[in-house]
Amino acid sequence: MQVGREVRLRRNELQMSLREVAELTELSTGFLSQVENDQVSPSLASLGRIAEALRIPLYELLSSDDRNPVVRSDDRPKATLGADGPKVELLTNFANWQMMPFHRRLEVGEHYEAVRIERAREEWIHVLAGVARVHLRNHEPYVLRSGDSIHFASNRLDAVDSIGEEALEIICMMTPPA
Repeated sequence: MQVGREVRLRRNELQMSLREVAELTELSTGFLSQVENDQVSPSLASLGRIAEALRIPLYELLSSDDRNPVVRSDDRPKATLGADGPKVELLTNFANWQMMPFHRRLEVGEHYEAVRIERAREEWIHVLAGVARVHLRNHEPYVLRSGDSIHFASNRLDAVDSIGEEALEIICMMTPPA
């Protein structure tokens, strides 16, 4: 995921130094410089912190310039949730988003701790294959099978486990911050 140009342009637009962005994001100036020079691919969590510091929606950094409304299955933008989180495939390249859809795959037995993306308000998960155990704060875990869905406030998600005999494939949808 190459976002360096967009990050640098926005930072310069706001007349912010790398040090100021580093302080707001709690990321190092060296790391931010590498991001701006497309030498590293930041996780969505880090990118979310950068977008918040630059006062723009995360999707403005992730959107392609051609604004083509079609995202082909073999050409989905790829990203990582958290530093060591699972890989996800973004299902849209639309900049002015009211939702953030993505595809996620977890291998059998894999456990995924929730990562907060900006301040999303709602999240929806639909199971395409496998079996998921979804842990929501202050509630017993829910078990979802292929075809099942769950809808909740994003700040309630704690974790998702792949507990079936095949890999878990889910489509997730988040709504943006207010």
